[in-house]
Amino acid sequence: MSLTVNKIGYNNTTFTRTNDNKHNKEAGFITKAASAAGSTAGLIGATIYITKKRGYKLPTLNDKKQIIKIIKNLEFKAKDVILLASSSVAGGLICGTLTDPKHAKAKRKEGLTQLVGNYIIPSLFVGGGMKLNKILNKTFKFPPVKKSVQAAFGTAGFISGVIVGNRISRSINKHIYKENDNRRLNWKDWFEQADNVCLVTSMANPGTKLAKYASKIIPLAHILPGYCTGIKRDI
Repeated sequence: MSLTVNKIGYNNTTFTRTNDNKHNKEAGFITKAASAAGSTAGLIGATIYITKKRGYKLPTLNDKKQIIKIIKNLEFKAKDVILLASSSVAGGLICGTLTDPKHAKAKRKEGLTQLVGNYIIPSLFVGGGMKLNKILNKTFKFPPVKKSVQAAFGTAGFISGVIVGNRISRSINKHIYKENDNRRLNWKDWFEQADNVCLVTSMANPGTKLAKYASKIIPLAHILPGYCTGIKRDI
């Protein structure tokens, strides 16, 4: 009888600890909400800046015609994607850290991975891939600079950019924090490349309706990196 009671007590203790560990790995509601709000605020600020740089008059909330005009015509380039990502990550990092300061280091590491690994390097590779197509065509008259070829070079650029960027960001984190960074590419990293898919579409079809539709998705796709940064916790 004594052995049976001890066995039950041990199992209960183990079960409780497992639940506590699982709970501690996940950010609370306040941190999640703050991270989403910070990411969104950063994106709004970056979008306003890009809009002004394009020469558009900033509309008031009641100026529906100007708002529609901006949404209809605004297109994004590789450098714009980097700015949007930086603003999103900065907003998510700040708000996530304010509400969950105990895991600030994990958030900083995730922010660097998101920015360098998922956005800066892939976006540069997208632009570089398309420029490479034009250089090859100018030098060797092949391959042709067509929308489909440009899209192929851009797609190859962001895929290789994600892989290379992840390795670079891990190396930077290892150098800064003097510890191994075991973070690997996951499905969220690839899902976040929706913005680069839209970037490829926009840059391969400049001035077209398809490019304008693709550009509309780019800012919305950048909410996730800031959010993921803000809710990151030590495992």
